[in-house]
Amino acid sequence: MKKGMNRNNGRAEDKRLMLGLLILLLVTVLAAAGIFISMLVKQNPIFAAISVLILSVFATAVVLFILVTLSSIVMVYSGKENAKIAGRVAKKSLDIMLNPVLGIGRLVGLDTERIQRAYAGINNRVVYSNKPDLSTEDILILLPHCIQNSKCRHRLNEDIRNCAGCGKCSVSDMVELAGRLGVKVKMVPGGTLARKTVAEVKPKAIVAVACERDLCSGIRDTSFIPVIGILNERPYGPCRDTKVDVKKVEDAVKFLCNRR
Repeated sequence: MKKGMNRNNGRAEDKRLMLGLLILLLVTVLAAAGIFISMLVKQNPIFAAISVLILSVFATAVVLFILVTLSSIVMVYSGKENAKIAGRVAKKSLDIMLNPVLGIGRLVGLDTERIQRAYAGINNRVVYSNKPDLSTEDILILLPHCIQNSKCRHRLNEDIRNCAGCGKCSVSDMVELAGRLGVKVKMVPGGTLARKTVAEVKPKAIVAVACERDLCSGIRDTSFIPVIGILNERPYGPCRDTKVDVKKVEDAVKFLCNRR
């Protein structure tokens, strides 16, 4: 019960953070537009009129886009039946708005990784608001290379089944899980090879394990494929001997296969 409450609190926090940043971005756009328009009206009347018109149209479009993003996120978290369409809108909108939101977050002193976690959390909420019923063969688990023990000499980027099963890292558990559930699992050292792997395997859904930055870029790069992002654990810092909660990966796969 406590674990479920913590998960719900995390989801609510993701929503509040992203909504707050979007509202701050909205206020910033309106303020900037107002300042520029007030400056322009003091210039040559014809030039000012044209400039004010163009700026007003642009500002209105941006404001409307932000409002649509805000309302779609609220709809996704409402739990209503029509949240599926809202989820698609929220996902596409956030893909476009993420960089401006990160910029606003940095201006007010927010941690970039926290914003990226919120983005990944909302993306997961969008995926979980749907009701997929996929075959295990259509699912790909993507793992970061840093999950492998740093002292291991086996080359697992080529084939994760080369794992010796020593139990010193989470790889052996992931190999066992993939074999038991019948899903494909790949280990990739970076975004370029991750995109190449997705293009080769052509999955219908992905369960991706990564840090905040790589999750965000991966989710955006595969915008037409549902991705459930799972943050890795970094007891020794980034990019070295990271770990993964195998139960979270299993639960994500079972959800995509409608085995809830």
